Amino acid sequence: MKEMKVCLIMVQLLFIFITCCNVLIADTRDNENTHTEKILEKPKIVFEEKLYDFGKIYIGEIVKHGFIFKNHGSGELIITSVKSSCGCTAALVSKSNLLKGEEGEVQIKFNPGRFIGRVTKSVTVNSNDPENPAYKLTITGEIIEEVRVNPKQINFGIIRKGDSCTRNVEIKTTPELKIEVKKVESPNPYITITQNKTTDDDVYSYQVSIEKYDFIGKFNGIVFLYTSSNRQERIDIPFSGEVIGDVTFYPEMVSFGNIKKNQDPNRSVIVNFVNKDVKIEKIEADPSIINYAVSDLNDSSKKIDIKLGKDILAGKITGSLRIYTNSAIQPVITIPISGEVRG
Repeated sequence: MKEMKVCLIMVQLLFIFITCCNVLIADTRDNENTHTEKILEKPKIVFEEKLYDFGKIYIGEIVKHGFIFKNHGSGELIITSVKSSCGCTAALVSKSNLLKGEEGEVQIKFNPGRFIGRVTKSVTVNSNDPENPAYKLTITGEIIEEVRVNPKQINFGIIRKGDSCTRNVEIKTTPELKIEVKKVESPNPYITITQNKTTDDDVYSYQVSIEKYDFIGKFNGIVFLYTSSNRQERIDIPFSGEVIGDVTFYPEMVSFGNIKKNQDPNRSVIVNFVNKDVKIEKIEADPSIINYAVSDLNDSSKKIDIKLGKDILAGKITGSLRIYTNSAIQPVITIPISGEVRG
């Protein structure tokens, strides 16, 4: 009797064991199928268009375009970032997570700024699409000026002190827009602007002159052009140049930088005589520990070598080299000298 009970118990245990194994195998197969299905669920980003041409874009006009895209895959599409190739282009995506069949939009805004002519820019859409993780969109357009200025920057070049210099500026407007030039002016008191007569209603011509500039050295400024254009109401025309006297020199200041005591550094100044009748009468160095030597480079140039005396003490160097000439407009040329001696 006892043996029959033991056999029944063993049969029951065997049945339970077999049932558990079948459940475990079924769960394992279900997990494998689920994992396989997830692997097969891939997102796929598809845009209706990759390239958009804005056509004509006028300077001052900001244009926009929306690129429509759709998730043609079975898995969830995730847009991780949208990056533009230029600061002139801004891009914004309508939604970052798209399920199967859902649509989104990448809105692109383009500011032409100072670009002129045919311009092409790109935007890259980064996503979890395994086949196309970095989708490139392209925009293009022809940037047109309603008002065209030639030259865009006035270069007066090198001018002798007391002389005048004139440059011509031509302004063309788009005929069909009937734009007028209202005013051309500069706040610089040495700049005079005179309008020339033209036979074409859409062409304006001006003479921009700099007269008897009082200072020797480089100069710059702006000519302001005002028009009836809503997009180019004001156009800035930069100008620059340099006024020289009877003598030019380089560098304009001498720096020894940081040097150790007992070093023997050498610096040079090149002096060019624009007026061949001008001569150096004397040179003074301040303080007296600054030594110099003058040599001829050619008939119109001299070289001044500058050294520091051996007895110079540690500390900052502040001094100058004064060159005295027989020039009426440059009787004294002062060249600052600086540096620091470490003990």
